[in-house]
Order: sequence, then structure tokens, then C-alpha cells
Amino acid sequence: KIFSNNSPPPGVRTAGFLKSPSFQTGEYATDEEEDEVGPVLPGSDMAIEVFELPENEDMFSPSELDTSKLSHKFKELQAAENEKVRWELEKTQLQQNIEENKERMLKLESYWIEAQTLCHTVNEHLKETQSQYQALEKKYNKAKKLIKDFQQK
Repeated sequence: KIFSNNSPPPGVRTAGFLKSPSFQTGEYATDEEEDEVGPVLPGSDMAIEVFELPENEDMFSPSELDTSKLSHKFKELQAAENEKVRWELEKTQLQQNIEENKERMLKLESYWIEAQTLCHTVNEHLKETQSQYQALEKKYNKAKKLIKDFQQK
């Protein structure tokens, strides 16, 4: 909202020097004039100091605003908001994928450990079997030799 009488918006307190004749003529307040404002009490409305106002209020007139620029900026803002929502959804999806992949990784890791254990067990069994085979092969060769010796006698 534009205020034509240079008065602040409703509910906003201003420093007392804004109403002084020196402010309205464009002169700067001295230290003495600033002291007249007094302290701002905590909990009260904030005091706002205005250092520079436009010389005429038409500078803020809505007729001066370019509606096509405003429309373009509004569309850019909507596009940025849509992009933000899209990125947030993608972030959520990626976080969900990370959690699912962590679960799958843990499951695969447990399968890997189980497979390694099984390989170790099978390897031990293979070593035992090879050892038994070698022992049986020695006994077979010895028996074969004994039979051959017996037949020759």
C-alpha cells in the first residue's frame, strides 16, 4: 500500500524526527534532535528510521510497474518452486533407494559370508577326500604288488 502523506503504515512507530520540519524539508537531524526521540522500550513496537524517501510518490505507483516483467518473474518463481519440489521428491526417492540398497548389500554380504563358509567347508572335505584317495591308492598298489608276487611264486 502506498501512503500519500508520507505517514507510516498502521501499527508502525517512527522516530519523532520524521514529523519535524527539518525532515520534511530534507535537512538532516542533529544529535540533539535525535536525542528527542527517546529510548525504545522492549516489547513495544519497533521504531523504524527512514533516511530517504522518494521525492514524489509516483515512483511506487502500480501504473509504473511493468506487468509483463512481474508476470515473467512470477512464472520464474513458480518454475523455481516446481524445480525445488521436483528436487525434494528426487532426494526422497534417492534416500529411499539408498536405504533399499543398504538392505540388499547387507543381505548380499551375509550370502557372501555364507558362501565363503561353504567353500571353506567343501575345501576341507576335498582335502580329506584327496588324503583318503591317496591312502587307498597306496593300499591298492601294495595289494596289486602282493598279488603279482604271489602269482609268480
